[in-house]
Amino acid sequence: MAIRAGGTVELAQQLKSNYRLAQLEPKEMAMLEFAELLTVHPSAVVREDVDNLRGHGWTDEDIVDIVHQTCLFNYMTRLADGLGVELDEAMLVAEGRDQPVVDTSTWGRNGRQVHGATPSTTSD
Repeated sequence: MAIRAGGTVELAQQLKSNYRLAQLEPKEMAMLEFAELLTVHPSAVVREDVDNLRGHGWTDEDIVDIVHQTCLFNYMTRLADGLGVELDEAMLVAEGRDQPVVDTSTWGRNGRQVHGATPSTTSD
């Protein structure tokens, strides 16, 4: 998706590995941080998180889209995992290509204190 949006292969790999180190605009970073919070600790999302998106220039319509896209991705991932769906050949090739540069140990670990929750050690 990053490549289709005019980015590079390097940017796509950086986003998959650790988006926090990618050269992104503050607006984009706020969106990804929100999506991560919604994914890893959904019950921790509060009004201030939505207000933060607005403060970075996202409209209410954008925020609804961000929430829908995040939820849809999480739903599809859990559906595939729960049913044991295997990756098709093209995805296996991409996964193999990116494995040396994608560090999943950082996924779900934004360091935010979340109502007694501990950072996730799994990735989606």
